[in-house]
Amino acid sequence: MSRPTIKTIAQETGLSIATVSKALNDSPQVRPETRALVVAAAERVGYQLNMHGVQLRTGKTYQVAAIMTAPGPKQNEWEGVEYAQLLSGISWALEDSPYRVSLYAVRSFEESIATIRQIVSLKKADGIIVSGTHADDPRVRLMQEADFPFVTYGTTIHNAPHAYVDADNEQMIRLSVARLAERGHSRIALINPMADLSYSLTRLEAYRKALDIAGLVFDPALTAHGHLTPAFGRENVLHMSSLPNPPTAYICANEASALGAFSGFHARGLVHGRDAVINATDDLNVSQYFAPPITTYFLPIHEPSEMLGRYILRRMEGEAPEALQTLIMPKLIERSDDRLVKS
Repeated sequence: MSRPTIKTIAQETGLSIATVSKALNDSPQVRPETRALVVAAAERVGYQLNMHGVQLRTGKTYQVAAIMTAPGPKQNEWEGVEYAQLLSGISWALEDSPYRVSLYAVRSFEESIATIRQIVSLKKADGIIVSGTHADDPRVRLMQEADFPFVTYGTTIHNAPHAYVDADNEQMIRLSVARLAERGHSRIALINPMADLSYSLTRLEAYRKALDIAGLVFDPALTAHGHLTPAFGRENVLHMSSLPNPPTAYICANEASALGAFSGFHARGLVHGRDAVINATDDLNVSQYFAPPITTYFLPIHEPSEMLGRYILRRMEGEAPEALQTLIMPKLIERSDDRLVKS
């Protein structure tokens, strides 16, 4: 069987050879729907585009760099959603484009800065997706100063406007506190991410405002910031439950810390729903298998990750970053009434 050519794709689609060629070379003269038709036909007939030649002509790498923090070789604690789940959704969104995602696994914030600087200066990719944003993020400034297309998984607070996707942490915490307060809880603990992360600051501010609206006093002893592992959740329940006036509700930032909180309950002899309750925000829905299952705000990870992929494509096409800013409100799944019932 002869090797498929551009002519083969033209016959398959009914388009001219010139149109097929322009579509395969990502010409702006070709409409997105026409290009998608050509790409699909190329895949059906097994056409292999000479990407090296295209790169020489266009100056593009057709690579999207995903900068993700990966666990170190000695890190055995689960921290919830991992980069593999994010990459899956991003790759799915890029599937009908000539772009492919390249993972750059880093172990620290400083390493991510150095990696981004190298990608930008050497033009090793056409766009960047980065997570773990800080309130004032130097990586964002670096890419903006270089006019380099990027999207962040997470917002910033002090940076100039940029493209982002994130969960609506402000609304999620506000509603969580209001719901628990309505059910009689006056001592509500917040198990939060590392304090230097932007969404951690957003959650803390929302928590303080929600307590004030509910007429409750903010107690810094009921807040904790750290790596969201089961060990972190457990150690904070062990500590907070020993306070003279302990919490009756714990809002955990992910399911991993919520799992550890359950371990802390067991160690202290606490019964969920009698002595205190645990709520969580999550991306995997593992909490439906906890015993008992707990109330969560659920955001399937494929939603933000696929949106990251779509947004970086649009950003690389020149769309303004202000048009590519989305906060997704997770769905409340009430698996418990969360009122305390004394047996």
